[in-house]
Amino acid sequence: MSLTLLDYIIIGVPLLVVIFASLYLQKYMRSVADFLAASRCAGRYLICTASGATGSSVMIMITALEMFSRTGFSLRFWDSLTAVVLFFFGLLGLIVYRFRETRALTFHQFFELRYSKGVRVYASFLNVFSGIFNFGIQPAVGARFFVYFCELPEKCSIGGLIMPTYVPVLFVLMAVSVYFALTGGQISVMVTDALEGLFSSVFYLVVAFFIVFSISVSQMHDTLLSGAPGNSYIDPFDIGNKTDFNGWYVLFALLLNIYYYRGNAWIQGFAAAAKNAHEGRMATVLANWRVQGSLAMTLLVSIAAFTLLHHPDFSTQQNLVEDSLKNLGNSQLVTQMRMPTALGVFLVPGVKGAFCAVLLFGLLAGQGVQLHGYGSTILQDVIMPLRKNPFSPKTHMLALRLAVFLVAIFVSIFSILFKPVDYLVMLVALIGAIYLGGVGLVCWGGLYWKKGTTAGAWTALVTGMVLGVGFNILQQCWPQIDSWLLRLGASGEFANYLIAHADRCPFNGQQLSVATALMAAIGYVVVSLLTCKKDFCMDEMLHRGKYRVEGEESAVSSPATTKKSFLKRFLQVDENFTFGDKVLTYATFGWTIFWTLASVIILLWTLCVGKLSAEWWFTYTMITSVWLTLVIGVITTIWFFIGTSFDMLDLFRTLKIVKRSDVDDGTVRGHHNAGDSQLRTEVRDETDANDKNQS
Repeated sequence: MSLTLLDYIIIGVPLLVVIFASLYLQKYMRSVADFLAASRCAGRYLICTASGATGSSVMIMITALEMFSRTGFSLRFWDSLTAVVLFFFGLLGLIVYRFRETRALTFHQFFELRYSKGVRVYASFLNVFSGIFNFGIQPAVGARFFVYFCELPEKCSIGGLIMPTYVPVLFVLMAVSVYFALTGGQISVMVTDALEGLFSSVFYLVVAFFIVFSISVSQMHDTLLSGAPGNSYIDPFDIGNKTDFNGWYVLFALLLNIYYYRGNAWIQGFAAAAKNAHEGRMATVLANWRVQGSLAMTLLVSIAAFTLLHHPDFSTQQNLVEDSLKNLGNSQLVTQMRMPTALGVFLVPGVKGAFCAVLLFGLLAGQGVQLHGYGSTILQDVIMPLRKNPFSPKTHMLALRLAVFLVAIFVSIFSILFKPVDYLVMLVALIGAIYLGGVGLVCWGGLYWKKGTTAGAWTALVTGMVLGVGFNILQQCWPQIDSWLLRLGASGEFANYLIAHADRCPFNGQQLSVATALMAAIGYVVVSLLTCKKDFCMDEMLHRGKYRVEGEESAVSSPATTKKSFLKRFLQVDENFTFGDKVLTYATFGWTIFWTLASVIILLWTLCVGKLSAEWWFTYTMITSVWLTLVIGVITTIWFFIGTSFDMLDLFRTLKIVKRSDVDDGTVRGHHNAGDSQLRTEVRDETDANDKNQS
């Protein structure tokens, strides 16, 4: 069933609101700092909702559907244990807090503050190189999704030229994203993403409740328990026969998530836009609750599509899905589009429009953020550091817009030409490793290790690039490499191994990514220890103590004479926390600890007492991952709607009065932000005057 008038109204009205909001926001963009970081005026709810909207993108949804089609809920238990680690990272403000303290407008500006201009330029080049290729996978995936989900014809004619329908759909969606990114820079991207997030949070619940009342629990039960031994869709301890998504996948995912944490520069706009470091940290705490509504919908639509494709009660719909995919050709594309096509067959008018709107807004949000991030990186961190003279403010703004536009053109063309050869999650991991494989420890070490050196950073980045590019070529060209090795005379077990893996590389993208990260990390540590002659002054880079700047709260905790409980010290609760902040932090901590202990008890029970039945796992998973998440999603939808609305109003008020400086354009001079020198001088003069008066 194609989209109806009701569906188009549900999609179109919110989209028009977002477009008009973007037009209105143009008047607030008056400086480079506005374009790059909304002049550092954003509150926690605005940051959290806007960045969360990108998590509903088509790419992420299709990746989730693709994985669920292979794993069901069998990895959910292990993912929850992995999420605990990242939760504590967010709760403690790791990376985010210190990055905001540097006052860098872009992620790689921090690299020049910490290492050197050369590291900044090279890392930025790798980020753009890796990022736009990674980004380049997404537009075609998103466009194909809408073609198959909305049951559009596979081919169309434009001016007498016959082409796949997804091509013009891709260019239209990219054009809208470019518009949002260019009209108001980070201000426009952030506010429009937040509006899309608010609309989507309501639509999440509409879709979720429709599925709850349309597919019975018994049908879900029968489907999820249909997996063969060793290939369970529900039991996390019965996945030994899975080839790609098994125990090693879980372990490697945890290691990569820790290594890559906050290392991807395309989220830099949200991190830099916070009013201060504390607001940025609280935004990451709030994200633990903001995600509940989207998580409930994602899990339920995955269950719905999976049940429709496997349960005998839906044999008619299964035939419709296969008929829609029979002419697609590429087997990996068929795998990617099967679950979305099933949803298109299953959802009714109105609900189908709501689901389509969620993914449309997510796609626009994700593309807008990446266009802004990669375009800014090209100009701010590759071109500007190499120029002897800075741009004038007007020319600088024009150049930023041009960079965003050129990224959009390249990504659109690449996306049309690229052919997938692996699961999306594996492709993303491997292409990302070209940059992330080296930058992970460069980021961690730069913010937390005073012995990290420029030579160590160069070693990690070069190692990550060489291995990342080499492994990508290995995957893309594996059939030819396999055939070439056989022609060279490979024999015995090696020849049998090559014959058995003639069509696909025996090492998936995640395994190759881990190897890349490991070698780059070793290089960073070893070379830094060998070349460190003097410890780096972290206080100066983080603007602490005598290096603080006007308008920024001190990062130093309460005086040493003030006694703190262990919990306060562990969670780093300082004088910046209001009573509400403390309640939120403690509640989030308690909630996570409770479910962590539950998971540990289950793990110990399985190891020491005996294996739990598949029936038990189904009941436990449905209660904890579906029903409880859905209830929390209803509460957080109301909560964040109010908080985000107040933050947007506060942003507009602040942007009217905030002091802007043409010098605050991301330029670094002598390991200092050019825009900080005047502020720091004013603060020092004031401090000296106070000292004299006290004397």
